[in-house]
Amino acid sequence: MAAYVHMSFLSNYTVLPKFKGVDDVLALDVSSIEPLFGTDFHSFRIINAYSTNTADHRVHSVQPEVLFPDLGFTVLVLGDLNIHNPLSDPLRHFSQREISSSTPYFEKVAEAGFALLNPPGEYTRFPLVGKARPSVIDLAFANPPLLPLIRSWEVSLPSTGSDHVPITITLAAPSLNQKPPRPHWADTDWETLDPIIKGFRIPAVPSCPTPPQLDEWMSQSLDRLVALLKEHTPVSRPSHYSIPWWTPHLSTLHREYHKAARAARKHDTPHMREVAGTSKAGYFKAIKTAKNKHWSSFLLAATPQSLWTAKRFAYGRAQPRFPSLPGAETPQQMNNILLDHFFPPKELFSPPPRLRPHKSVPALTMEEIAAALSKCSPTSAPGPDGIPYST
Repeated sequence: MAAYVHMSFLSNYTVLPKFKGVDDVLALDVSSIEPLFGTDFHSFRIINAYSTNTADHRVHSVQPEVLFPDLGFTVLVLGDLNIHNPLSDPLRHFSQREISSSTPYFEKVAEAGFALLNPPGEYTRFPLVGKARPSVIDLAFANPPLLPLIRSWEVSLPSTGSDHVPITITLAAPSLNQKPPRPHWADTDWETLDPIIKGFRIPAVPSCPTPPQLDEWMSQSLDRLVALLKEHTPVSRPSHYSIPWWTPHLSTLHREYHKAARAARKHDTPHMREVAGTSKAGYFKAIKTAKNKHWSSFLLAATPQSLWTAKRFAYGRAQPRFPSLPGAETPQQMNNILLDHFFPPKELFSPPPRLRPHKSVPALTMEEIAAALSKCSPTSAPGPDGIPYST
């Protein structure tokens, strides 16, 4: 394994190789007196690995614990790891051996907070001979301090003659990666803008313009109008209710988890359900790890003003308090006592009979009852007693 560094880079930074005590793993520590990438970090580590299969196909030559250390500065992990996982190649059909051998690596990735830089399904190896299919085995991961500095991951370089495509990873300062704030159009000052817009005049249309000239005139006119609107529109700011522990890595895992879940609902095969389960487990494990790290950093930076907030988060919400009543120890008992006091049960009474005898009216005879029943259809529904008329 070799690493090539340009001479101009060495004139500004210190590069030292660091061997991990494991074959096929090389780490480069880049150091500088000045902070790197516009951050507060003075060190940057690149871990390059070539992981191969061992006699036990479930175990590779480079273990996940070696590849993904928990360090307090920027770390980039890359190399030919020879593992296949649905998170890196969602359209591939995986065997049980491939899933079992790659799962420990991606579980360690989620636990350490690393993010996969490869676009899902972007092939990095094209076999030159044989019947092997293209695959995604050249993987790159960034830890949380490095992830905001990643600008792009590309395979646009020309071929080198190898079956592996060359990959370019571009880093940039955070200020170059941050998206500009968006205008909050709901708070636009239309009262001030109304007379200004009425007096707005667009430039005159060029005489006999060519299509490019017409496009340029239209773009300039639209830019002037948009700039005028933005001058009287405040920009959006992060909400007070934004999730402080959320990371871009969680956004990627969120998309992959829902993509796998939709595919499992659509196809409903054991393989797709297994892929969805793996994505779900990695996503929720990464959420738990991000919450724990944010809580630890919150406690380390706690001030006398935020100490009571930390106590409230640690102990949770206070138990609800209920007034005391004699003979009531639980809310259910208290509820029963109040209902019995304010809404006492009424006495039960027996309903009156359907036919009440009258002193001045003689009793019905059997002939009168038979005459009344003969007028009823034998197929009609019976009365409340359930006896049909035919009986």
